[in-house]
Amino acid sequence: MDVSLFFELETSDLSEAGVRRTFEQCIEQVVLADRLGYRAAWFTEHHFLPGFSYSSSPELVLSHLAAKTKQIRLGHGIVLLPFSINHPLRVAERIATLDLLSNGRVEFGGGRAISESELSAFGVHPDDTRPQWEEALSVIPRMWMQETFEYESPTLRIPQRQVVPKPVQKPHPPMWVACTQPATLEFAADHGIGALGFGIGQGQSNDYVRLYRERIKHCKPIGGAINNKFALLTFTLCCDTDEEALTIQGPNFKMYSDAVRGLFAPWIDGKPPRSYEWFMKYWQETMYTAAQSVPVSEIVKAGGACIGSPETCLHVLQYLKDAGVDEAMLFMQMYTTPHDKIMRSIELIAEKVMPKLR
Repeated sequence: MDVSLFFELETSDLSEAGVRRTFEQCIEQVVLADRLGYRAAWFTEHHFLPGFSYSSSPELVLSHLAAKTKQIRLGHGIVLLPFSINHPLRVAERIATLDLLSNGRVEFGGGRAISESELSAFGVHPDDTRPQWEEALSVIPRMWMQETFEYESPTLRIPQRQVVPKPVQKPHPPMWVACTQPATLEFAADHGIGALGFGIGQGQSNDYVRLYRERIKHCKPIGGAINNKFALLTFTLCCDTDEEALTIQGPNFKMYSDAVRGLFAPWIDGKPPRSYEWFMKYWQETMYTAAQSVPVSEIVKAGGACIGSPETCLHVLQYLKDAGVDEAMLFMQMYTTPHDKIMRSIELIAEKVMPKLR
């Protein structure tokens, strides 16, 4: 199983200095992970969410990291694909440019956004996100593979153009999609795309991996190559002892859950759009309830978070590997997590956990 880092550029220090420090520390963390053999650094895209995420321009952070690192792959996971947030032409151009700058180290993940605040600010109707996300994923790889490209549908018209530059990786960078519910996992598998498991719960990894594996056997690839990988977001901090890790990261785990509840509030407390209804209900009844009522130590024992000593973290990551997860995206940089503890965690996992994964 591959081990990577995941960032939302999150902090509880909302001052200008605090935000700048969050970026600087993130760069140091990725440079260390590059040296220690982590597979990738993943950055999501969020807007208008102070504290929760300052990753509104992940393509710029990733281009900076391309110059700072040598081996680690650069995951843009995810690009928000509703057309008025990121037009497919601009996505194709930016990802290809990043692939050039990094000498072929890009992983491309797409998604549709999952908060009312982001969608309404860009004038996106929630019911339009799924069809636009699917359409963007279908045309972007063609822009990379074809010398000239043109396209017309009821929602998107592109006259014949040469979309340049082309990516270094052939036929194109590996493609992934954000998966928060069985329907999106089925879409990923049916179209030969890697699954980025966000918010589906580590405890359910067995069932979701099994669903994905069965369906991808019969896929019709949407791009020029099949990416049959299942990656899972994993809340993480590795310290010398369980007590230290839980003391530091346990409150952040709870705080994150509260923040997501606030993010989803317009749809949880009101009426969610039809295509978001399943996940809102599932998250409220399962993920949020567990995060609020179950001690973090018990969540860790059940494989629901990788927070503890090297021995505990090995147990959790081995559980995910045995479930068939191909990549654990370790989420360490949370609200109040000290930078030195994250650096130590990156080292401990590289030195005492990764070599022992069976």
